[in-house]
Amino acid sequence: MSKLGDIISEWIASADDWAKKKIDGLPGLFVVKMPARKDTPDHAALEINPADQFGNPTKRRGIYIRSLAEMEQVSKVFGVKKLPEKLVTLCKAAFGDGAVPQTTEAEMLVIE
Repeated sequence: MSKLGDIISEWIASADDWAKKKIDGLPGLFVVKMPARKDTPDHAALEINPADQFGNPTKRRGIYIRSLAEMEQVSKVFGVKKLPEKLVTLCKAAFGDGAVPQTTEAEMLVIE
């Protein structure tokens, strides 16, 4: 695990459920401690939430990301072809090999 991954893991171990931590250099992106459920232990998620001039979230809830694959899919929705290396490094540190598994594909709504 990377140094950044160790820092996130230590924070997850001591933080309260749903606690948020700002990420230096990436305004609007936060690490959130997701609470444990019966089938998964507590874990980190990234939240995309517009930030004010002080770096605080402006919305009550943002978009929660639980894996690098999810981050890539969300970025495609917003027209980003390639994630910045800093963001890929953050995702790998936050999720490591313990990313929350994703469900099977959902039904698609076709807008014509």
